[in-house]
Amino acid sequence: MKDTQDSNHSNQSKTNAVNELACPLCGESNGCSYAAGKPHSECWCNEASFPEGVFERIPAEQRRKSCICQRCLDSHVREQV
Repeated sequence: MKDTQDSNHSNQSKTNAVNELACPLCGESNGCSYAAGKPHSECWCNEASFPEGVFERIPAEQRRKSCICQRCLDSHVREQV
């Protein structure tokens, strides 16, 4: 019985894992240099402006775990105009 419980827990952990290289909104590559192991200074987000409300679009359980992509940021900005 214990082996089954351990196996189920392991599978659940894999399912709940966050891909730091994927946008939490669209699931595509977020282009995050830092998550890819490069210096944060090389990331596209250093030149970006993140308006109020953009991070509220991310499900609460996924916030601060991976970056949104530039396409989703641009889409949010267009919707606010």
